[in-house]
Amino acid sequence: ENVIITIIEGFRKYVNEDIRFIYVSLDGSIRDILNKKNIEFEPMKKLTVKEVHRVINKYKPDLIHAHDFTASIICAAASGKIPVISHLHNNSPWIKSYCLNSFVYGLSCIKYKKILGVSSSVFDEFVFGKQIKNKTQVVGNPIDIANIVELADKAEDTESFDIVFLGRLTEQKNPLRFINIIKQLANEDRSVRAVMIGDGEMRDDVENEIKKYHLESNITLKGFLDNPYGILKNSKVLCIPSSWEGFGLVAVEALALGKPVTASPVGGLRNIVTNECGMVCNTDEEFIDEIYKLISQNSYYTDKSLSALKRADEINNIREYILNMEKVYESYRR
Repeated sequence: ENVIITIIEGFRKYVNEDIRFIYVSLDGSIRDILNKKNIEFEPMKKLTVKEVHRVINKYKPDLIHAHDFTASIICAAASGKIPVISHLHNNSPWIKSYCLNSFVYGLSCIKYKKILGVSSSVFDEFVFGKQIKNKTQVVGNPIDIANIVELADKAEDTESFDIVFLGRLTEQKNPLRFINIIKQLANEDRSVRAVMIGDGEMRDDVENEIKKYHLESNITLKGFLDNPYGILKNSKVLCIPSSWEGFGLVAVEALALGKPVTASPVGGLRNIVTNECGMVCNTDEEFIDEIYKLISQNSYYTDKSLSALKRADEINNIREYILNMEKVYESYRR
């Protein structure tokens, strides 16, 4: 959602041409966010070919920018002669094997004018990656450092913690691994305080795991927050224990606020996080050792915090990203 919103706002800022964007998705809390940002929203009852047909007939778009696998497949089936761009944000495990999902997406690729990926690993790992190579383009993610800092300054919730988990409570983000890491850190220091920001289908599992290990005083569940950057700014370390990722945008957001990042070696995180600004961790032990050093050794933390700001500045690309996306759009608009 953040990427799509950033693209829309970026076009308003950097592109002179008046392009009308309609944000289409299932209804929910996203409605309020888009309202505040003055972005047109068309809710769907279900993500189906029939519903996408309805939206197409209502707005008659020149171009459909579909995000991730399921939306791309459905838009390909519903779009008729309207060009479709498929934009992939994560490396789902199934892309590595010959299975129903990979065959269906592979067949749908015939329809796409362009297939965008947030990192080269998305295409390298896809079993049909070679067959679609002429349609693919790695675009990364739009990084607007100034906007992240501004949001952090405006945030209402500014509570501080030692360690932050920021993401959906889903299998991909591996929240149970995060709880296990905090459990082991708490064995060393009972005063360790962590926060989990986000919601999802694993919410009950997360709550049960926290209770099981008596970590209620160590882990605070915040649920979904419109603006989590105040907490991120006032806390010390971001921990990303994901099982898979596409790009890993939250890592850059943390770096922009001077926060060292500990992360799994998946997707784009391997290229974002360096030993100077945090650590890519292969094992729980590496996560635990690095986090403990960051929250207990002031000079060690300060060095990595300064390097985090420097790394974020290197990655900052918002204007370039938007102008590149404009070229993609112009190539395939009817």
